[in-house]
This record gives sequence, structure tokens and C-alpha cells, in this order.
Amino acid sequence: MKKTSVVCIVLLAGLFHGCAPKDNIILHEKWPFPVGVAVPGARTNNGNLSVKTADALNTGSPQHKLLKHFNVLAAENEMKPYAIMPASIPSENNWSSSYNWIDADRLVSYAQKNSKLLRGHVLIWHDQTPAWFFQGNGTLGRATIEELYLRMENHIKTVFEKYGGTIAWWDVCNEVVDHTSGGPRQDSNYTRIMQDAGKLGSDRYEYVVKAFEWARKYADLNGGQNVKLFLTDYGIERRFPGEARSKIDEFEVLVKYLVDNNAPIDGIGFQGHFRLYDHTPEEIGRGIDRFSEVNGKKMMIQICELDISVYSNTKNEANNTDMSDDILKERLTDLAAFYREYFDMFEQKYREGKLDLVLIWGIADGHSWLNNHPVTDRTDHPLLFDRKYQPKEAYWVLVK
Repeated sequence: MKKTSVVCIVLLAGLFHGCAPKDNIILHEKWPFPVGVAVPGARTNNGNLSVKTADALNTGSPQHKLLKHFNVLAAENEMKPYAIMPASIPSENNWSSSYNWIDADRLVSYAQKNSKLLRGHVLIWHDQTPAWFFQGNGTLGRATIEELYLRMENHIKTVFEKYGGTIAWWDVCNEVVDHTSGGPRQDSNYTRIMQDAGKLGSDRYEYVVKAFEWARKYADLNGGQNVKLFLTDYGIERRFPGEARSKIDEFEVLVKYLVDNNAPIDGIGFQGHFRLYDHTPEEIGRGIDRFSEVNGKKMMIQICELDISVYSNTKNEANNTDMSDDILKERLTDLAAFYREYFDMFEQKYREGKLDLVLIWGIADGHSWLNNHPVTDRTDHPLLFDRKYQPKEAYWVLVK
């Protein structure tokens, strides 16, 4: 890490030692690009805490007052397919009336009342989608491609009839590429149904093209001509150490396939689930450069699920469940340095016209999904505010 960053952090740590400084400097006002956050709502309780505490839209939650630091909001879970779709397949003419918008509407209402933009997550995803969506008259009880496409179109149409242009950006498809196989995601029912239909090679990504076409069509028909459409994944920001071919390569195959088939894609979302010491800002910057233009088409990059685990695979901590207080103290200082170096790099890419948004995946450490992933019940510290909802060094280096 940069020596200057460490010096600044030490000075800040000394300045605030022995007191609990208030987070009275608004984070998003300190950076030229929008700074967003994933908001845990009524369907999100990663910390196994009380619903009142876990739900940041509840005014009694200590997380609620921290929303002031962000000018873009995304639902951590409340807009995913399982959260809004009915429990069983609706009749073809009864899709919209069968959906549950209560939790999603709470976030939309809060954002509108507080002049914040919204990022939609997610329209099409193999995970957190009701089982019926993939069941039907095809191979082994799976849906046929015709049944799947009808449901995909109805779902996308229903979402845009509801929200139109209210939500500025949407993840149209999420986690399409397999982490290890060098092709489409093997545990995805979308991939299985494409293969059942005889789709081979890159044509197994045909459903992604269709999803973007329907998203553009129904956004435009419902006042969302300015809505931007994104393809999002994890682990596509850099080449993995020691791998001759990495996930980033197959993701590039997918993006080129979309461009060659005239899919109306506007940009790419790097999830940004990083680990301290394992992912460097320089590597991620090169990934942004790589995908900012594909086959002659300009792509806008967004960092859309940023968090930084203090557990490092480089230090053989993949399965560790705890660390000493002394090591943690050192890690939190290094975490702050990493956040600052990332944000400085993000600003550079913003000024180069390659990046236009950074969204942090969660508000306070106690509610982070990383407390249960990839190791169950592991205490992690990946965010800007601690378990007592106080600003960490990582917050201060981003606002000073």
C-alpha cells in the first residue's frame, strides 16, 4: 500500500483516538461520482439481529441515520425475483396483480422523498428465483425454452410496468458465467434449459440477449427511455493468480456475443467483493480499462456490490473464523488504506469516462452478508461503519 495513505490513516487514528467522532461529513458529497449503498430491508437480516435493527428503512434502526451518506440506493434483497414474484405460477393474464411490491415500494418511496437515485437488482438471476419459474414440460420436468422465454418476458414487462423510469439503472442479468468451467454457469437452470433446447457454444447465452431486448423494450414503453441496462458478475475484474484462462476471459466472450447480437447493453457491473491484500486497485483498474470498450461499443462500468473482507486468501485465511485483536487492529488500518486507494482509482476512471457509480454492499459490519459467507458465523469487518454503527477509519479516509 502507499506510504502516504498509511501516514494519513495514522494521523486520523490519533486525531480521533479516545472518542467516538460523529459521522457529520457526508460521504457522497466528497466524491465526483455517485456513491451508493445496498439497503437491508424487511427481507434482509444477515446479522441475525432484531428485525427493527436489521431493516434500515425502519426509523428506529441505527442504520437508518447512516443512509444520509449515500445518494444512490439499491435493495439488498427486496427487488430480487423471489422477493416480488408470486409463490406459484400466475396465469398468463394475471402476472402483475400477483406480485408483491410492498418491500420494494418502501425503498422507492424513501428514495423519492429524500432525493436519492435508485439502482435495480436484479431482473434475471439463476439464484433467489422461485422454483416454478424453471419448471414445465421439458427435459426432467424443466421448462421448455418457449415456457422460459414467456416467463422471462412477462416478468421483465411486469417490473417495468410497475417502475418505468423510476429506477435509473438495472442489473438485467447477474452471474451468468461459470467460475471454473470456461463457459455458462453450470448450476444455472437457464444454462440447462438452453442446452435442453440444443443451444451450443456461445448460443447458450441467447437468453441473455433476449433479456436485454425485453428490458429495453418495456423500459421504453413505460417512460424509461433513460434507464441504463447492465450485465453484472463477480470475479470478472481481474485474472486469477496461476490460471492460464480465467473467468474474465469467458466473461469477455459473453460480452462480445451480446455486442455482436446487438443486445441493448449499456454497461457492466463489477460486483467488487474483494479481500484485503488479494485484490489490488491496479488490477481492478486494468479490468475497468479492458471492458470500457468491447468490439467497438463503449461500456460504462459500475462497481455495484463493493465490500472488502479483512480475511485474506493470500495469507491462507480462506477458512479462518477469527483473528486476534492486534491483527484485527492492523487489518482495519490497512482496510482504510485500501478503500482510499480504490476510491482514488475510481475517481481516475470516472474522469476518463469509464466509470460512473460506486455502490457499497451494506451499511454496517454487523449486517454484512460476509458474516455468513463464505464461512458461516465468521465475524467480518468489510464496511465503513462498525457493529456499533460508528464510523471506522475507512470512512474517515474517504471524507478527509
